[in-house]
Amino acid sequence: MKTDPPQRPRTLARRINGILSACIVVFFLAHGILGSMLPFTGFESPLAWLVWAGVACVVVHIVLSIVTSREQLTDTVRPPSEAKKRHLLLKWITGILLAVVVVAHIVTIRVLGPEAVQSMVVGAALIVVLAVVLASHICFGSKSLLKDLDVDRRWRGALRAIVCALAAVIGIAALVAVIA
Repeated sequence: MKTDPPQRPRTLARRINGILSACIVVFFLAHGILGSMLPFTGFESPLAWLVWAGVACVVVHIVLSIVTSREQLTDTVRPPSEAKKRHLLLKWITGILLAVVVVAHIVTIRVLGPEAVQSMVVGAALIVVLAVVLASHICFGSKSLLKDLDVDRRWRGALRAIVCALAAVIGIAALVAVIA
């Protein structure tokens, strides 16, 4: 009779990071969609401080990701396979790339202003890259995100499709804003 390998216990850090990650995904995709509509609606919100609250959540996510990555890599009960190590590396590469693009986005907004970013090719291109890298990072982390949230991992394809579709909407809207 075949027995299942021992399951890695889900740590508190991993559970909190999963919940926080889901909140970050929803928040920044909503931010991207609302931001991409700015040129068409003229809507400006006094709630810009919410973006900085989102950035603070990202910082906590990074710290918890370091903790959970360390836990995974030092697990003696169920050590990670080479495939899991490569997958973890991909999540970190896309995460670091995402951080670089986010910093470039913030600097561009601070230097040129939000309206200029929406109407300039450089700003639009940066938003497209940001949407693509964010979608990539979410897609690479989707399986573990769903597991951490106790959601059936069969929803991974749907999550990936939704994220990619929203990233496409954000990217297209950024490009249309420059052309219009």
